[in-house]
Amino acid sequence: MSAFIAFRTAAVSVLRPSRTQRLPPMYPFILSTSVRHMSMKHRSHPKNHQIPFEIVQLEDADGTLHHPHKLSKILETIDTDTHVVRLTSSSPPIVRIFTHAEDKARKVEVKAERKATETKRHIVNKESQMTWHTSGADFDHKVAKIHDDLSKGDVRMDVVFNPKPRVRNPLYPVMMEKVDQVMTRIADVGVEWRERDFKKGSLRLFVQSTVKKEKFKLPTQHEVEEIAHDETERQERQALRKKKREEESAKSELQRQEALAQREKEFAESGVFKS
Repeated sequence: MSAFIAFRTAAVSVLRPSRTQRLPPMYPFILSTSVRHMSMKHRSHPKNHQIPFEIVQLEDADGTLHHPHKLSKILETIDTDTHVVRLTSSSPPIVRIFTHAEDKARKVEVKAERKATETKRHIVNKESQMTWHTSGADFDHKVAKIHDDLSKGDVRMDVVFNPKPRVRNPLYPVMMEKVDQVMTRIADVGVEWRERDFKKGSLRLFVQSTVKKEKFKLPTQHEVEEIAHDETERQERQALRKKKREEESAKSELQRQEALAQREKEFAESGVFKS
């Protein structure tokens, strides 16, 4: 009996739902129901109805924070064709109102800064192979490809010269002459950075590009403004096209209703059902 009571006690403790965890007291104005369904895409700064919080604080351009308000009430005060409400902080939920041009300019700046921060110089390793008997157009093509890869910058290439199956290798001086031909043609974009590796009739040439990739440059304020201006004009054109479609649709619907009313009137005046 005591074993049964112990088992029932353990089962109840496992199956009983745990209490809902309370939010920290530093955010008393945000209830547990204030966070909307989070199945949306995980954007770092969602906008308008994509914002997953019901209660937010509005921040002015000068940094002034207003008292918590419902997001839906803030959205009612703006024209979404010209402005956007953007989440700038999640803890606590803070939003700002931008024009489309300001929002686009801000995103361009953030994206450029992130790319400049994340862009790190790294060496790309590649390999090119040919035989000691590669010649003519095939040899020219392979060397041109090596030159093209090295000219892109930050590249290391292993150029491998292999024996041709069932064919005797050329004499050593002839092989070295072919290697020197390759180095002469790529001298303006690459240099040897390791000692040549010659084993069992194969030679591996280690070449490194002398071309440096240009570092990513942040756009100027003027360029950011131009991008934002172009984006604003594009959105305005989209809004005009949308408005025109809606007007044409409303006009067509009105004409349809008028035609239907006219037919009903003519049918009624025809006296078909008069006795």
